[in-house]
Amino acid sequence: MTQPAPVWRVATCLALAALLGSCEDLPNVPPSATFIFSPVSPILAGSTSVVFNASGSRDSDGRIASYLWDFGDGSPPQNVDGPVTSHVFPDRPATCVQIVYAVLLTVVDEKGERDTASQNVTVTENCPR
Repeated sequence: MTQPAPVWRVATCLALAALLGSCEDLPNVPPSATFIFSPVSPILAGSTSVVFNASGSRDSDGRIASYLWDFGDGSPPQNVDGPVTSHVFPDRPATCVQIVYAVLLTVVDEKGERDTASQNVTVTENCPR
């Protein structure tokens, strides 16, 4: 989905175009990455689907072109077009322990500028009954 240019960006571009004949020389402003996830707790290894939402990420002078998620658990990073994805953290051989994974989000705007955000996610390995 293409995001329209902010009003201030359009106004600045029009003013520069009137003076210089072009607004192509405006510097690119990097995007800003942020995300939330749900549920926060409990997250059970191998069974809880965790939804990650980066809808709060912004690009003030354009649009976010991709969202790269690294879940820190050894799984391959996911490159997605939209701000929402889900992930099930793998079940490890350990039992009855909590493992903290550092989840890293990288957002990239349409001009290649990047920003990252990270949060720790605590996952519980199942205890045998």
